[in-house]
Amino acid sequence: MRKILIGEMSWKEFEENMKNNDLIIVPVGVLEEHGYHSPLGTDTYIAEKAAFEVGKKTKFLVAPVMPYGYTADKRNFPGTISLDPQTYRKLLKSYCESFIKHGVKRILFINGHGGNNEFLSMVSRDLFEEHECFCMYTMWWKSLRELNKEWLCDDHAGYYETSMMMAVNEDIIDMAKAKEAPNIQLTEKLKFNLGWTGWRFNEAKINVPWDLYNLQKIGNFGNPPEGANAKLGKEMLEKYVEFNVELAEEMKKINFE
Repeated sequence: MRKILIGEMSWKEFEENMKNNDLIIVPVGVLEEHGYHSPLGTDTYIAEKAAFEVGKKTKFLVAPVMPYGYTADKRNFPGTISLDPQTYRKLLKSYCESFIKHGVKRILFINGHGGNNEFLSMVSRDLFEEHECFCMYTMWWKSLRELNKEWLCDDHAGYYETSMMMAVNEDIIDMAKAKEAPNIQLTEKLKFNLGWTGWRFNEAKINVPWDLYNLQKIGNFGNPPEGANAKLGKEMLEKYVEFNVELAEEMKKINFE
């Protein structure tokens, strides 16, 4: 079987592969709380699995996952790791530049964590302006909600994300510990509830720089995790992989000349 994971290749094998291809897939995640029932590495494992499946179908090379990101609003939950914003931007940029040095001109980021989005946008711009490297990134919870309106999957360790994680590795989910977390409400009109949509004032989205551990110590938000199942997770994972396969192949058609 042809190798697609860069970490499993020798340097010579990587060099040979780059002679015929300039696109790689880079999964990015984070280490953060996901309730009592789901592992700290949930976002990383989902991104890594999706990227691997995309690589298998497209034969594009897959870089080792970046397992640390930015999750400042949950850093008080034990085990959560959040990098300093400037450090994370520099780290991700430098990671990609190492591949660019040896022929990479297109990168598809498979992102498993919403807090990484701003940095992926900035790094993508940096790499394009400084190296003419063309980057795109996708997020399963956003893509799937647009591809299937019935999948209200922008929760955190809730029904949909837990199902996705079960599709990746059901053995490290403990549904006996799954709990429905209470809605968060600072005032009658200032709320954090009804899905992983962030803070709302009079139903309009706003920013509140508050560590969520101080408000709710269970850790899952939005759709309750009860009823999560691997069957749904596999449907969602397959749909997300298919979407990224088509996107990666479309990226390869772009002519930079």
